[in-house]
Amino acid sequence: MTRRWWLVGLLGLSPLLADASWQENTWLASASQASTGEPERNRSLPNARRPDGSTKTLRVASGDTLASLLRRLGADAETQQHAITTLTDKFDPRQLQPGNRVSLTRLDDGRPLSVAIERASGVRYIVTLDERPRARVVQPRTETRVLGREIVIESSLYAALASAALPTRFAADLEALLAGIMNVRRDLSGGERLQLLWQEMRRENGARVGDPRLTYAGLVRRAQRLEVVWPQGQGGPVMLFKDGKLQDTLRFPVLGARLTSPFGNRRHPVYGGVRRHDGIDLAAPRGTPVVAAASGRISFLGRRGGYGRVVELEHASGTISRYTHLSRFTPGLAVGDSVITGDPLGAVGASGLTTGPNLHYEVRVDDRPVDPLKEGQRLLQESDSPRREDYRVALFEARAQLQEVISDPVASDLAALDRP
Repeated sequence: MTRRWWLVGLLGLSPLLADASWQENTWLASASQASTGEPERNRSLPNARRPDGSTKTLRVASGDTLASLLRRLGADAETQQHAITTLTDKFDPRQLQPGNRVSLTRLDDGRPLSVAIERASGVRYIVTLDERPRARVVQPRTETRVLGREIVIESSLYAALASAALPTRFAADLEALLAGIMNVRRDLSGGERLQLLWQEMRRENGARVGDPRLTYAGLVRRAQRLEVVWPQGQGGPVMLFKDGKLQDTLRFPVLGARLTSPFGNRRHPVYGGVRRHDGIDLAAPRGTPVVAAASGRISFLGRRGGYGRVVELEHASGTISRYTHLSRFTPGLAVGDSVITGDPLGAVGASGLTTGPNLHYEVRVDDRPVDPLKEGQRLLQESDSPRREDYRVALFEARAQLQEVISDPVASDLAALDRP
């Protein structure tokens, strides 16, 4: 199957493509509240005030730095220095991303009490500004919820999702994944049924954390049924079915990443100018697990120039896969160890020459780079022959879960929340 830019759909969890109505709408009201040990739900009210102080919050935009945001919040130079220096033990301020939130809490007499950063994942980094400033990490209390909907496409896939108040970026996912079978924009004539099953992380107060992740999609058109099943864990492949028969699979080393740079010639993000790109770049938050795309033996583990921290796996027929820019290696790994598909190798980072957290992923044959999404995928799959019966089980389980969720009125109500 011709995948073209399959991975855009496969990995497309880019916040830049997310529907605005699906962005997080709540924020930690006060870092002083967090220090009291109150339940999480009492710390999620927007613009909340306490008798002993108040909090001001800014959303990070492109080009913002922590220092510039703190200045806009009214922090003096000493407060900025204490906050940034103390925070560095837990979080690199240079990793702030658009959409993150920065807050400054003051006591009633105007003295700064705390600085807090909330990431898109809901993780908060809080600096308490007393005589001995200290930083701590507060993990969100979340649960995974499985939601499902069935909709009818009247004009376009995008319009149908928007009308149902579902993330319109699901359209890009499906358009890219089904490109080898149909042209989603051209071939939809109206009346097609689309079934979707996805997962969300939600806090106790119902607020979403991060982006929703598709786990199943089914498109019924005329007498044809196309289905996509996403892996439940890091090691599994995305599966594409046509009329219940497996058409293709695609494995990838980072779950929930987005393709930011394809294989081939490109303009170099650091040096400028057009240069050959020997792999693909998959952007994901720092610390996201990186796993083996196929079974093999570790042939290199260490630092290597602009690649930063690198793991290389040796596969059959002189093929290697290379995972670079890692923030850390999985403890206990050593050269010579055997790994199987889905085994953890390390975590996404920004070591070496890079502009931000991402995995630069390569597949090489006799040291010749090949496209990881085309020839590289074929070569790695040869060493991990697919077990088609397992894939059919995954399909039937996804169908059953979809029917269960769609028939649940609570899940249907949740799926319709946050209509713009």
